[in-house]
Amino acid sequence: MNTALAVPPGLAHRLYEQVKNVLQATVPWTECGVIAAKTGPVSSLLLQDLETRLGLEGQQLVIVASYEAEEGILTVTIPGQSLAFTHFVALSAKAFLQDAYLLNGPMAVASFPESAPVSESNVIDFLSLLENKELTEIAIYSGQRQASEAPTVVMIDPNADLLDFLNVRLGLQGYDVRPATDGMEGLRLVESVKPDLVLTELALPALDGYQLIHRINHAHSGSAKVVVLTDLNVEQDICKCFELGAADVIRKPFSPMELEARLRRLLA
Repeated sequence: MNTALAVPPGLAHRLYEQVKNVLQATVPWTECGVIAAKTGPVSSLLLQDLETRLGLEGQQLVIVASYEAEEGILTVTIPGQSLAFTHFVALSAKAFLQDAYLLNGPMAVASFPESAPVSESNVIDFLSLLENKELTEIAIYSGQRQASEAPTVVMIDPNADLLDFLNVRLGLQGYDVRPATDGMEGLRLVESVKPDLVLTELALPALDGYQLIHRINHAHSGSAKVVVLTDLNVEQDICKCFELGAADVIRKPFSPMELEARLRRLLA
């Protein structure tokens, strides 16, 4: 749902001007990473602590944090940084805010113009990600979030690092990625989101991958194509996946390019 109208225009304009000024500065920056988060009140001292903490994530990083008290939104700009690196820094920002008991809503990341051309409407579109109260992971703005043709992928794996990696990788390809760490959480996402694809490990807590495939293809009438991404190499396990209705099986370790090619083939 397009929630852009809920974004305060003053905040969007100020953030747009800030990003535009970065890209027009005499320093030859060609991109600007942006982090936004719904938070409780953030003091100027905590803003300085946050800038110091995030500055440790790389050499010669420029970190500019600000807090909009009226809207309850924290923004961080990182001149010269890509979307992938901005997401990496956002993980540290999330940990900092959680440790300080300040994070009380979604977080989102972007890098302009990598995510989208620099315009006030695109900044509004980016900030509108914070209106989705169902978001539990850091949302990635690719400029295609609201496009009706953007494929939705529910991704289920207990490995949080792998979820973060694929969230960024697939997000950059225009996918709307919804991660989950166990089978029951993944099944609830499938029921609520009705994704185009489900990408799942077999060894899952709460509800294993076999049960998940069975429920999706029978109880939910095969509403999504299921791709198994697993380190189980026993041939019987692979055969069982296909018998239950999996569309494809990819063994770990895997090539990200091969994974993306197979997903595109299934959606063609």
